[in-house]
Amino acid sequence: MSTKYPKLFERTSIGKVKLRNRIAMASMGTMADDDTGLLVESQIKYYEARAKGGVGLVMLEGQTVTNKTDPWLFYQTSADTDFQMKQWALAAEAVHAHGAKVGLQLICGLGRNAFAFENDPIPPVSASANPTHYNPNVICRPMTKEEIRDVVERYGRCAARGVNAECDIIEIHAHCGYLLDQFMTPLWNQRADEYGGSFENRMRFITEIYHSIRNAVGPDVPVGVRMPVFHDFEGARTLEEGIEIAKYFENLGMDFFNIDVGCYDNKQWVTPTIYAGDASMAFAAEAVKKAVKIPVMNAGTYTPQTAEDAVAHGKTDIVILGRALIADPDWANKLRNGHEEDIRPCLSCNQYCIGRLYKNRQISCSVNAQAALEKEYAITKSEDPKKVVVVGGGPGGMEAARVAALKGHHVTLFEKSDKLGGQLNVASEPPFKRRIKDYMNWLKLQIEKNGVSVVYNKTITPDSQELAAADQIIVALGSNPIKFPIKGIDLPNVVEVTDAHRNPDKIKGDKIIVAGGGMSGCDCALELAMQGKDVTIVEALPQIAMKETIEDNKVPLLNILKKYGVKQMVNTKVLEFKCDSVVLQNESGTFELPADTAIYAFGMKPESALCDAICDKYSSARAVGDCTQIGQIGEAVREGYFAAWSID
Repeated sequence: MSTKYPKLFERTSIGKVKLRNRIAMASMGTMADDDTGLLVESQIKYYEARAKGGVGLVMLEGQTVTNKTDPWLFYQTSADTDFQMKQWALAAEAVHAHGAKVGLQLICGLGRNAFAFENDPIPPVSASANPTHYNPNVICRPMTKEEIRDVVERYGRCAARGVNAECDIIEIHAHCGYLLDQFMTPLWNQRADEYGGSFENRMRFITEIYHSIRNAVGPDVPVGVRMPVFHDFEGARTLEEGIEIAKYFENLGMDFFNIDVGCYDNKQWVTPTIYAGDASMAFAAEAVKKAVKIPVMNAGTYTPQTAEDAVAHGKTDIVILGRALIADPDWANKLRNGHEEDIRPCLSCNQYCIGRLYKNRQISCSVNAQAALEKEYAITKSEDPKKVVVVGGGPGGMEAARVAALKGHHVTLFEKSDKLGGQLNVASEPPFKRRIKDYMNWLKLQIEKNGVSVVYNKTITPDSQELAAADQIIVALGSNPIKFPIKGIDLPNVVEVTDAHRNPDKIKGDKIIVAGGGMSGCDCALELAMQGKDVTIVEALPQIAMKETIEDNKVPLLNILKKYGVKQMVNTKVLEFKCDSVVLQNESGTFELPADTAIYAFGMKPESALCDAICDKYSSARAVGDCTQIGQIGEAVREGYFAAWSID
């Protein structure tokens, strides 16, 4: 066993529940439950995989105590029934079989965070008549006191069922501005009855829930709360108010805290992105730990080293991993056994774990196509190994090669350049995108360990003999930058964005214009602004990062661009590049903006001609990644996975 991270693998306890280490799996929605809200087999296998992977505690995703109040949960007819308990028991048994403990998180509703529609006859419910987050034109209906009392009773019954199902701890969900948090917060609670007004009144609902649970489960079952210690936007909860609430809950009898930051109104923290850095919410846990004596758990973009440091320095008692365990269920065991290099890095990209939730779809992962479908997409050895040729060493090609090799096939990967990685080599250059570089290096290591033969500096064409000898061909040729015929685009002070990353010495002076406000342009602008340069993004569309539809990603990006003073000019076209300026046009007219260097980031185009030629000649060929359609890293990786997984 590795001794590099002794604090993480130190035994600990929550109340009388003993844990084998200080690593916990976060409670995260999978959207995989059935049409009554019950856990299904794939979810249970998903939890089991993380328990088998070595964590000390698995927190089940939030389980609903009622479908009678919040219309967003009306379909969950299994809430507060024995049918619900029986599925919890199956999950608990699967987790316990591998030596981990189980936490049951109970939730009563989204409140104003629910998706709301103006033509819906039943509005969401909240503490008061609050506008909903996603559609402020829809006003929530305040909960009645009868509904509050009903919910309180249901928490007790569900907690008792949880204990009957052999769950080890109970957690009350009061997270990121959901329904209970709305009652706790003056901004959202303007009630004039005993559930609003004073601090004690605002805490009354959750206090009654705690007593209902405690009376149902007795003194020995740990009961705690997940809550944001502050909300990080004007008018909402401050850190000082969060500490006051934590002290109150400790005096009430809570056994642990699950501490984080933020809410939907400023989605900087709900699922932290690459811009948040590592251990992004450890400071919040540390503030609470200084004020209370009961155990504190904390999530937020932890790496092995920052997790070890957080525990060693007393910032948190237990480190919670969420997306890191979606990416690699064996995170803990690999670390404990001294194989840290084999941990598949999470990109913090939110594309499939969060993005799919917005589409009402089951989660997955950009770098782990098996996530939440461990049984269905398990990798098994082929009984008839094939000769597999992979053309292109970008993320899709490397993942295809890795999986094909794991299945026992004989794999050769041809790469036209002198190194693997494709566009990842460029995308990983900004310091805040280190996780992409980590993932690229992980792929390289895995294909080496699994015996993939890599041939560098080799261009494959439809006539290459190497293809004729293959049983299966996977084409992953990637993409090339788009270059518009704009006057002056070939001047020496005008640089294409991928070239700017590869050759930073081409960027001269301090006044920079980035033409193109997609994600590549925005990240380039941010990197240069962090170096102290005066950067302006020019974008022809009405907004920058227009194609980034995930709020959890876009808000942090806009926040950090503002922090570093990156200026934006939208609805503005580039007419000409000059040696010391750029000619622009918008509704104000035509004008010049000084620039020492202009960087253009107009997107990418598929390497489709060669791809089509190979696929047309060989019926066994399958194209993946950007050579078919431009996408994110996850699309290429997942297509590579499935192309190789499907080879018998």
